[in-house]
This record gives sequence, structure tokens and C-alpha cells, in this order.
Amino acid sequence: MDSAVSVPLPPGFQIAELSGPLIIAYLVHWGLCGSLAIQLYLYYEAFPNDRLSTKCLVYGVYTVEIAQTILITHDAFSVFGYGFGNLSALTSMHFNWLTVPIMSGFVACVGQFFYAYRIYVLSNSKIIPTLIVAVSSASMVGGLIAGAFGFIAGDMTRVNSRRISVVVGIWCGGCAVCDILIATCTTYYLAKGGSGYRQTRVLISRLIRLTIETGSITAVVALANLVLYFAFPGKTYYIISALIAPKLYANTILAVLNARIQILGGRTTYTASSDIANFLSFPTHLRAGENPTSENSSNVDVAKSITTTTALVVAEVFIRNDVDREEV
Repeated sequence: MDSAVSVPLPPGFQIAELSGPLIIAYLVHWGLCGSLAIQLYLYYEAFPNDRLSTKCLVYGVYTVEIAQTILITHDAFSVFGYGFGNLSALTSMHFNWLTVPIMSGFVACVGQFFYAYRIYVLSNSKIIPTLIVAVSSASMVGGLIAGAFGFIAGDMTRVNSRRISVVVGIWCGGCAVCDILIATCTTYYLAKGGSGYRQTRVLISRLIRLTIETGSITAVVALANLVLYFAFPGKTYYIISALIAPKLYANTILAVLNARIQILGGRTTYTASSDIANFLSFPTHLRAGENPTSENSSNVDVAKSITTTTALVVAEVFIRNDVDREEV
């Protein structure tokens, strides 16, 4: 809700307290948008044979993120372009009611549903995934209501009313609870199914590290958003974590999918990397459209005969499409 009335800055006004968080948020958001574009390119090149549902997830999330970046860029120009020096333009809600709670809540919900499915495959239990889906859905609803209240308020410094505080707590608190639950449960189920085989141990260690890293980052950002909102009422400090949260969720989704990529002969390649690829039938070293050789097929048969249940479950979570393609 842009104001048509120009309100000049009063003498001695601490403008940095309002403009500083916005500048930082815009810069970090654009940087993460570039990172997301690189991740999407890697996914497009490496996994052309993924299932349609996975592709819809990836490209759908990226479309939402691009739309969000366009709206945020519009807001940035409204504040620091033709609204420069106008206090009303600096504090106006613009499209933040849509880009922050609504789009952020939607992308977070999609990402958490994705992780809930992974936990379901790993645990073969519906209890934890159902809990994650329920909390994530409540968080998204809280984000939708917070967006509606923000639109009505029309000013970023006037969103600390009691009713807005309640829905913001549900939105950010739900996101944090989901992220912590996802990281904890995924790590537990992966570690629980440990194996004596070196290839399986290496793969599981890699997945546990990735899960802890991605889950902890998103959880910390959600908690930071909650703390900054309640600790500094009337300030815009919370906008930093709020604007970068959806980009982090989108990047973590693609990071998990792109973890299947094997860089052969890389600087940090573990000596058993090729063994892992053969052990779990990672065909990422094959050219697009190239059929597996008889040697690769035999490796798959050997792997299936000696691997543990954990290795098979991990393979289904991360490379299910590739395994299906080889069995056809």
C-alpha cells in the first residue's frame, strides 16, 4: 500500500534503523537468488530423467521464488528509487505483506512436505511425517493470516498488534519446530540403520551431514525472525531473516536433490566415491540418454545382493528414479 503523500525526514531522524535492515535483506536475497539459479542449472543438466512430480516441485518452487524476487525488486526501487527521502515510502508495506509471510510460508510448507516424505520412506512410519505436515500446515495458515493483517496495517512499523503477534508466533514458531523435528528425525533414522559396509557408512555420513546443515540453517533463520520481531517492536530488523527465509528453503530443497551428483576426480573426492556410485547405481557419470553398460548392471546386481536395508532405503529416497530407470 504505497502512500501518495510525501513525508520528509525530520531532523535528527535515525534513518539507518529503517533503511539498513532493508538494504541488507535485499542484497542477501538477490545473492541467494543467484545461488538458486545455479542450483537449478545443475539439476537441469544432471537429472533429466527424474520423475515428473520431482520436476514439478523444483520448477514450481523456482517460479514462485522468481515472482517473489521481482516483487521485492519493485519494493526496493519504490523505497530507494522514486521514494528516496520519503519517510512514508520507507515504512510503507508495499508488497511485503505478500512476499514475506505468504510466499515464505508457502515455500517453507512445500519444502517441509518434501522432507516429511523422505522421513516416511526412511522410517516406514506415518506418525512423524503426519506431525510435520500438521505443524507445517498450521504455520502456513499463520503466514497467510499474517499477510492479510500486514496488508491492512499498511506500515511495517505498525505490525506489532496483539493479533498479528499471535499469528506471527504460529508462523515462525511452526517453521522452527518443523525444521528442528525434520533434522532430528532424519539424522536419527539414518544413524539407526547403520551398516558395517564402508560404502554405506560413507553415504549415510554424507546424508546426515547434509541434513544437519540444511535443517539447522532454516531453523536458525526462523527463530531469528521470531526473536527480532518480538524483541524490537516498531523496528524493521525482522525483515532481514523474513526476506531470506524462502530462498533458503528453496536452496535446501535443490541442495538435497543435487547431492546425488558425483564429481569424478575432484579435489575432495573420497577414495571410495566411485565405489559408492557403483554400489548404489549412481548413473550421474553417464551421458544423458546413455544406457548402462553390462558392467554397471552387474554392479547393481551385486549391490542389491549384499546391501543392507538402510542402503536400499537411502537409494530410494535420493535416486529412486535412476534405479527405476535401470530396472526397466
